[in-house]
Amino acid sequence: MQKFNIFEPLYSNDELENEFTNFFYKYNLTALFTNEHRAQSIKVTYVDAKAVVNSGGKYHKILKQFSSIINIAQDNKMYEDALFEIIYTARTFQGFMNQLKKLFDHVAKVYDHLYNYWNIVFYTEELH
Repeated sequence: MQKFNIFEPLYSNDELENEFTNFFYKYNLTALFTNEHRAQSIKVTYVDAKAVVNSGGKYHKILKQFSSIINIAQDNKMYEDALFEIIYTARTFQGFMNQLKKLFDHVAKVYDHLYNYWNIVFYTEELH
């Protein structure tokens, strides 16, 4: 599997780096990185990577939840811009995850249905 150019690992563990990359492929999160060439790198620490690959990790659950909605709104014309905005504003992996969490928290507060996830990014209050 191809590595994502946007992630800048701040650790030297090839096995962990491969597991980290494979996670995004396994859970079909690659659409997040369609425009990675337009954004600056996102720094990933050893702790961040472990929090993704370990099933009980802090970021594992959030990313799995996000994977369940990422394919819902592909027909939305603003979909690609919304995904790009998430990676564009992130400088660190923690910042990247905070963007996703912020989106989930907003949706949970305002909407009850999954089909509204992407509409709220563009038609209600500004999240970024």
